[in-house]
Amino acid sequence: MNLNLPIIEQGSGCKNLLIAGMGGGFDVFCGLPIYFELQKLGINIHLANYSFSEITTFTGSKRLTSSLVGVDAEFNDRVIYFPELYLTKWFKEKRNEKITIWCFHKKGTRPLLDNYLTLVDHLNIDGILLIDGGVDSLIRGDEEMVATLIEDAISLHVVNELKDIPVRVIACIGFGAERHLNYGQILENIAGITRAGGFLGSCSLTPQMPAFKSYEDSVLYVQNQPYQDPSVINSSIISAVRGEFGNYHLTKKTDGSILQITPLMGMYWFFDLVIVAKRNLYLPHIANTETFIGTLHKYLEVKNDFKESFTY
Repeated sequence: MNLNLPIIEQGSGCKNLLIAGMGGGFDVFCGLPIYFELQKLGINIHLANYSFSEITTFTGSKRLTSSLVGVDAEFNDRVIYFPELYLTKWFKEKRNEKITIWCFHKKGTRPLLDNYLTLVDHLNIDGILLIDGGVDSLIRGDEEMVATLIEDAISLHVVNELKDIPVRVIACIGFGAERHLNYGQILENIAGITRAGGFLGSCSLTPQMPAFKSYEDSVLYVQNQPYQDPSVINSSIISAVRGEFGNYHLTKKTDGSILQITPLMGMYWFFDLVIVAKRNLYLPHIANTETFIGTLHKYLEVKNDFKESFTY
């Protein structure tokens, strides 16, 4: 059973497609089922992530800039939290594949844009799929709750600036897995994106799919490595696809909280990145930030200027 991707046409037209986690942490894992499916079609795909690890200090890596490095299974620096590294080790151990995952340091929009330009040139990228574990990349900025919008907004702004890349798509998975969001407002945002011509379709993971089985195995492998804080969103996606429902906990990390696992968490939603970016009220204010903290301060300065525009 295959994943019925609605973006096959866009993906198959790319010579070098970059799948990049836009919110950091385990976001790149959310793109793995798409990676496996497109790889079967012979598409050349690269992986990247907006990393939460302190990559500026690494020595055993493929360094393109001070804040952009590529890691593979041979990397031996001592690191506490580094899911991207353990993912490369999973590829080597389970699939006998030596791959590089490119890691962007958690910075503001200006250095991240420079790093994207460097990587695009290095890999001859002609298509970018930003992957969001959750749906906070669809936030406009005037909602009553905005979850963790900063990381996603930084990546969204930067890739929106890459005007020469013909294919730029956002994929979201894990609807309902994030706290501090009003999902009615997210659905209203999706409706607005659809009216603007930006909704590209959706599809669902099923437990029988080889792409899901490989994704599931990679997440569980990495979460079982020393000091790797489990991903609530990826754990919720796996639980949902397995058929769990309600307050089900795959990891001890969520003990004591109340989860609401539903089948919606296993669905991909695809959007035209440029249209999503155009609707985001926050992006014009973060064009020249240097640091993540500086970007956060920009949001705090302007958030009260965003007037709620929802219909309920």
